[in-house]
Formats: sequence, C-alpha cells, structure tokens
Amino acid sequence: MKVQTIIGNRVIKTGIAVFFTALICKWFNFPPTFAVITAIVTIEPTVTDSIKKGLVRFPASAIGAAYAVIFLAIFGNSPFTYMLAAILTIFTCFRLNLHAGLLVATLTAIAMIELVDDSYFLSFLIRLATTTIGLSVSTLVNMFVFPPNYHRSIDKQIVPIRKQLSNHMKRCYYELIFTKTPLDFGVNEKVGSVYKELERVELLSLYQKKDLKFHHILEKREDELTQLRQQIHYLRMIQYHVTNIAEQPTMKFEWDALKQKHAFETVCYFANVLAGKIDFEKEEWIAKRGQLNQLFQEMLKSNQMSSTEKLPIELVAIYELISIVEIIEDYFSLDE
Repeated sequence: MKVQTIIGNRVIKTGIAVFFTALICKWFNFPPTFAVITAIVTIEPTVTDSIKKGLVRFPASAIGAAYAVIFLAIFGNSPFTYMLAAILTIFTCFRLNLHAGLLVATLTAIAMIELVDDSYFLSFLIRLATTTIGLSVSTLVNMFVFPPNYHRSIDKQIVPIRKQLSNHMKRCYYELIFTKTPLDFGVNEKVGSVYKELERVELLSLYQKKDLKFHHILEKREDELTQLRQQIHYLRMIQYHVTNIAEQPTMKFEWDALKQKHAFETVCYFANVLAGKIDFEKEEWIAKRGQLNQLFQEMLKSNQMSSTEKLPIELVAIYELISIVEIIEDYFSLDE
C-alpha cells in the first residue's frame, strides 16, 4: 500500500513544507517558529487557495507583528501588551476583511511578545521574512509535490451515487405505484443524503477547476473535468426528480394490476441502465422511451381536468419518469 494512501497527501506535503521552511530559516539564522506555523496553515486543498490565502495572511501577520512590537515598546512585557496586541490585531484584520489571516495574525502578535529583543524594528523585519519563507515554501510544495488531482476521486464517487439513485428510484416508484407498506421508512432521508454526496463531489470538481491554470498536466484533462462536472449536474437533476417521487402522498392508482406491473418494469429498466446493470443500448432505449411517451400522451387525452383539479397521481408519476429518462439519456450522450 502506498505511503500517501495510509498517511494522506496533505499530511506528507505539510511535513515536507515544515522541514524545508525550518531548514531555510536555520540557514538564515531566523527563528523558525512563525515560519513553520505559516507553512502549516498555508497548505490548502488547491494551489489557488494557498496563494489567495497566503496573500491575505502576509499583511495580517505583518499587522499582528507590528502591534506586538508597538505595545511591547510602550508597556513592556505586561498583561496590557498581550491584551491590546490581541484585541487590535483582531479588530484591524476584521475591518480590513483579512479574515483568512486573522488567527495566524493573532497568534503571531501574542507569540512575538516573548521573543522580541531590544531591536524592535529588526524583529519586525525578521518576522516578515519568516512569514514570506513559510508562505513561499508551502505554496511551492503544494504546487509540485502531489499536486491536487481530484479526477479519480470524483470518478469513483459518481459510480456509487448512480447506484444509490437507481435503488431509490425503484423503491420510490414501487411504493408510489403499489401503495403498500414502504420498503424503507427512511427512504426520503436517504434520497436527501444523495444531495449531500453530490455537494461534496461538486466541491472536489471546483477545487480541480481552480488549479487548471497552475498545472499543465491538469490542463490536458480539462475536457475530462468538464464532462465530470456535467455528469454531476445531471445526477443532481435526477436526484431532484426522485425526491419529487419520494414526497408524493400515498394515493391509490387507478391502473389494473397488469398495467402497474408493466409500469414498474419500465421504471426498473431505466433505473438499471442508470446503475450500469444494463448497458445503454440506443435502439432498445428509444423503443422504451417511445412507449413511455405514448402512454403519457394517452393519459393526457383521457384526463380532461378543470383548472381547479390536481394532476392525477398516475400522470405525475409518468411525467417525473419521462423527465428522469431524458436526463439519463443526456448523461450517457456525454460519452458519445
């Protein structure tokens, strides 16, 4: 098993960044503490975030260091120095919208009080130098050591999401069509949980998109990322329609037993294609879709409703199924 699989790429990158940051500081005879803290917090999920937050943390740390030096010169190493340095660092960072650097700046201000000698201005400059070293090293490590690559993670997570949506689709339609005791009393919650999984996968795709400009290797896979993001979009739409089915009230279908069975078998076919249990064969798919559309048209003709009546549950069920089928078809069309 690979080391990065056991420990994690981010932990390894943090260790490398800390080592080289401390090494450089020792070489310049600078205190490595602040630089190491900065390097640790600057390892972000993406290179873009490392750079953006680094640009915020540098001035924030400078503010914290400045307050520490100023109040140390006025009050010496006293409780007032700690209090004022902390309060004004937080206030200033907040007012300047340096939220990402607020914690590091405050820790810098407090920790510097113990370490500053009589050369206040020199201590301030050394603090800026160590901050620069920590930011630079961690950003370079994040860029070149195990550069963030979420393609495989996204691809792996999409497959089980498809299977979950397929199972929920069959369960929801079974309960809706046959109106029997629910197969799973928590199915509504489970359908909703797929939404959270899709949110996590979409977040990974956003991370990957951010880093395209920093990695030429990733740029070559830009089309693949675009396709993955489109797949996520389609799965979110399927989840939306499955949720609509799950939230339908239990009402008796007017269809006879044979028609109910045929409808559920149709649902199972499309759900199994979504899960990958059945191959997407275009001719068979078009035939099944045509039968479904024909059934919908027949139901529209036979149901002449007034403007105040609600849609029959059978019509709602077929409409939602047609919507899901069209999305699944678009999903598989991406591979063509």
